[in-house]
Amino acid sequence: MNLPDRPDEVLWDVLVVGTGMGGGTLGYALARAGKRVLFVERGQSYLDPVGEPLRGITPEEVANLPGLPADEHRRLLLRAGRAFDALEDDSPEKPKRFVPEIGCGVGGSTALYGMVLERLFPADFLPRANYGAADLEGSSVPESWPITYDDLRPWYAAAERLFRARGSADPLRPDAEASASLIVPPPLTPGNAMVADVLRGQGLHPYQLHLACEHTSACATCQGFLCDRDCKNDAGRMCVLPAVREHGASLITECAVRSLEASRTRVERVVCQWRDQPLVLRAKQVVLAAGALVTPTILLHSRGPHWPHGVANDHDQVGRNLMRHCIDLVVLRPKLAGPVAGQTKELALNDFYQRDGRKFGTVQSVGGLPPFLHYLGKLGPDLRWLRYLRPALGPIWAYLRVRVVVLASIMEDLPFADNRVLPADEADANRAANGAAAAPLGRLVYHHRASQQRRVKEYNALLSAAFMPLRPITLSVAHDNKTIAHVCGTCRAGDDPRTSVLDANCRAHGLENLYVADASFFPTSGGVNPSLTIAANALRVAEHLRDKLG
Repeated sequence: MNLPDRPDEVLWDVLVVGTGMGGGTLGYALARAGKRVLFVERGQSYLDPVGEPLRGITPEEVANLPGLPADEHRRLLLRAGRAFDALEDDSPEKPKRFVPEIGCGVGGSTALYGMVLERLFPADFLPRANYGAADLEGSSVPESWPITYDDLRPWYAAAERLFRARGSADPLRPDAEASASLIVPPPLTPGNAMVADVLRGQGLHPYQLHLACEHTSACATCQGFLCDRDCKNDAGRMCVLPAVREHGASLITECAVRSLEASRTRVERVVCQWRDQPLVLRAKQVVLAAGALVTPTILLHSRGPHWPHGVANDHDQVGRNLMRHCIDLVVLRPKLAGPVAGQTKELALNDFYQRDGRKFGTVQSVGGLPPFLHYLGKLGPDLRWLRYLRPALGPIWAYLRVRVVVLASIMEDLPFADNRVLPADEADANRAANGAAAAPLGRLVYHHRASQQRRVKEYNALLSAAFMPLRPITLSVAHDNKTIAHVCGTCRAGDDPRTSVLDANCRAHGLENLYVADASFFPTSGGVNPSLTIAANALRVAEHLRDKLG
């Protein structure tokens, strides 16, 4: 889209690697400001019908993914806007390889996200004060972020307007302006309205979840798959497409950034593989926004005479402090005469965000559960026989999924220096660079600490007691690294180059023209979804770059 015949001969104002919430938002803001922007995207464009995108359904409902040949597996995931690169999980005693369920395509993970746009709380920007010594033992939690809530306040409002967020005011937020930018949401569906009444009767403060959703007719607030109608306000639809069609930005898809070539003070070239051909690009400013798993991997693979351990990695901080939210599911069973009709993502409450001097997180609707076929499509060879039970189990699942309301408890994760992303072994890296489907993109090391496990257990106990009238059942998935939701922190921002990768403007320490605009910059994870904070920060950094470019 708008791509010149020789993009390698252009000196771009800004080259943005990744088109998700950070890259898409930042690139859109700079294109609107008249800058020459090039988006570089690893995946395909689901906005282009030529690629036959898979909409309204997960790829697991189409095929048994583990049983597909490697090339078919890759093509199906690409059509679904899903990443196909594997991660090697070095955390357990027996390392395992898995493909994380994150986005790959125009819009990045926002093409799949549940559209939740919630602000962090002011206290999140002073994280160390929220915990006692037992929780902090061994952690690298900083005293503060290098920016404050007030620094992001106007950008939060701008991002809510840009993505047309809908929702009601959170009664527990002291900031009255925090809901001023929101569009009025539709009324709660009957099942969720009844749950909200019960929660209020327990002294809790539910409100309508803030969603970047148009709520069109029969909208299911889909997550985990591409929307098949114009409901989901993702970064592709709201930012990348307008940037290209209305503001002259260029987009190159199916183009993987392999490494950066840098002098001691500048990124000089961006080395890519465009389909099957090498491609070297140049820009005045380079912004990495490929996600908190891929961005550090690119930097770590960018070794050279000036950066022997990887670009921006003088102090061995790139890839460290990996965080992911600890998420469990709470199944509520309201006493209704009929099915929970039209259930969507509707409710949230923050009564347990900070409780009795302890920090936990938010609780919010999951929405409708996937059909039974989705789970069958995940089965490996050892369990594939369960597919023969589909005629019996499918109807039972279909009955149960419309008689429960499912909430997710999202608990803040804490940073630890040894939780990290590492580059793939050299042999695997070469295979990945040559497109081998079985080669891992990188390695993951993440240990779920005993202190984290204690907090999860305490959080679940609080929720079970509060939700008792709704007969709650807790399904624990927080311990599983494959549920790597809301990954962040791997290129943290801070004032000290010895303990951070980026400065307060998200510029890499020691480099004039390298920025990071995805969730990698988070010093701590907070206890709500990161999407709105990523977008707000991207708008803030875009203004800084606009002024810098002149």
